[in-house]
Amino acid sequence: MTMAEVMIAAVVLGFVIMGSLTALSRAYGFTRHARMVTLAGQVVQSVMEDLRLKSFATLQTYAAQTQPVDFSSKLSTEGFASNFTQGFAISGNFTTLVASAAPQLGEISVTLTVTWSEAGTSYQRNLITRFGEKGLSDYYFAGWAP
Repeated sequence: MTMAEVMIAAVVLGFVIMGSLTALSRAYGFTRHARMVTLAGQVVQSVMEDLRLKSFATLQTYAAQTQPVDFSSKLSTEGFASNFTQGFAISGNFTTLVASAAPQLGEISVTLTVTWSEAGTSYQRNLITRFGEKGLSDYYFAGWAP
């Protein structure tokens, strides 16, 4: 083989290796983002489940506070504290839809939001529910935004 052939083969091999490393790096970034989205969904669902166990009077107290209500301390009490959740912030917006006054039963809308940043981009995941005074509550996924 001549020196030119060896050089061409080395350059081609270099491009192949660099392309592979770039692809692996991007794949790792996508995997990390998917992990963060999944973890954010689990965290917001856990906080929502805790709220479902609260009395309607407690939810009215939250609704009377300045909005949004900070729930970031739930990360440690729910066992979610880790390197992945260090940048998470959890907040809830409580809106009284129907005031509680006999014979009218009260209804409160709750929107929980988890926000975090990755590589300089902010992301959030929301979960919305309505709580009824006599225990009627259910929630639905409203979507997430970058």
